[in-house]
Amino acid sequence: MNAALDCLPCAINQGRNAVTHSTDDTALQERILRLVAETYAAKHLAGTPAAFSQEAYDLVARETGRRDPFAAEKKRCNDMALAMLPECCTALERSGDPLATGAQLAVAGNIIDLGIAQQLDIHGTLRHALDTPFAVNDLARLRADLARAATVLYIGDNAGEIVFDRVFIETMQKLYPALRVTFSVKSGPIINDATLDDARAVGMDKVCALIETGNALIGAPLAHVSAAFRHMFDTADVIISKGQGNFETLSTEMQRPLYFMLKAKCNLVAEELGVQFGDSVLKHV
Repeated sequence: MNAALDCLPCAINQGRNAVTHSTDDTALQERILRLVAETYAAKHLAGTPAAFSQEAYDLVARETGRRDPFAAEKKRCNDMALAMLPECCTALERSGDPLATGAQLAVAGNIIDLGIAQQLDIHGTLRHALDTPFAVNDLARLRADLARAATVLYIGDNAGEIVFDRVFIETMQKLYPALRVTFSVKSGPIINDATLDDARAVGMDKVCALIETGNALIGAPLAHVSAAFRHMFDTADVIISKGQGNFETLSTEMQRPLYFMLKAKCNLVAEELGVQFGDSVLKHV
């Protein structure tokens, strides 16, 4: 997926969001945001939307010295999502199709995206998700692939959201006990993406193996991942990719059995997927 005109104001707005989380000094905020605007005024629309936005975060981190400005928010999101585990378990117990319910919960958790959304209603989103069908629904194919798979690479996205990924992974493992699932996290902080610390904080390490991507970049650009991650990507029987950033960077990787699970939180991504803004998607490539 390639960057387009809408990515320009979006990247500048992401810079504003990052700088206000990084410092309370309004004069410094203004100076850095002007620098972000100047940088993007001269920047060509090239690469993926994720790569195009990356420079805003790198610039803010360089100018403020804050590498993880969303740390407190990530912890809050993890704690909030963990508190909802009983609600998720109840939904699964009442479900006639636990795999479908687990997938709906996992995609609903994708609303926790501090790079885009500033107002979160995760309770409302979860309740709505269980009553709303996927706009693109390749669950039947995923069900068949999981039944004959030995290994799954699950490419994680945001802190907080990973609690609902854990619920979905546990559901898959109950239904397909032979599955070996590996969950990937970033090797360093970028926006509110999950790191090893986040995964361990929500108990993901008790559920499945963990692997780092080898970078602290938006999405999963394969040119910048570790050899270990690339090997897992190239050999896993099934790959589940969560969120917009991963979709933006992996949507052209047609040689692998990829399933994209996300909420379409921008019009460009929605258009690329052939859905409406806000729709939930479970799409096989």
